[in-house]
Amino acid sequence: MSLQKTREFILSEKLVSLKDKVWVMDAKKEKLGYFMGKIIKIGNTYRLRDLQDEENPLLTVHEKVVSLRATYTFYKGGEKDDDKFIGKLKRKLAAIKPSYWFEDPGENKLFTMKGSIFGLKYKILKDGKEIAQISKKLFKIKGTYGVQIASDVDDDTAMLVLGIVITLHHEKEENK
Repeated sequence: MSLQKTREFILSEKLVSLKDKVWVMDAKKEKLGYFMGKIIKIGNTYRLRDLQDEENPLLTVHEKVVSLRATYTFYKGGEKDDDKFIGKLKRKLAAIKPSYWFEDPGENKLFTMKGSIFGLKYKILKDGKEIAQISKKLFKIKGTYGVQIASDVDDDTAMLVLGIVITLHHEKEENK
């Protein structure tokens, strides 16, 4: 699948859509896949689909509705089954700059994410090493993000990074 082998992405929100749809493109703006959300956004669930195999989602991201902090659960594939559970992304409760971490099912921190004060740029770190950069593109009518992932990052982690971008997008939409 070309979506999993790519390490530089552009995520762009579809301007007019009944469902929350965000296109995933390569650096040449060729569509590789998309995230699709629900019409009703209470506890939204996004599924990442590759255009080459739309029937089998690669990743599911689900927002926890009742929580002190923003929390998103990640599942491999299209179902929210316990055996497909990958981990959780959580937002730090009080911080000047946006700060998140991703933990595995055993609640071990796998990586951290720190944003700029205005939430326009983020770095994802694993063991103190930067594995990805996310930047919110300015001067666009719709939500657009640039994502650069280190070339030595495995496919599963690259898909998690895309899931993290969709959570940032969702939080920006909810806080408008």
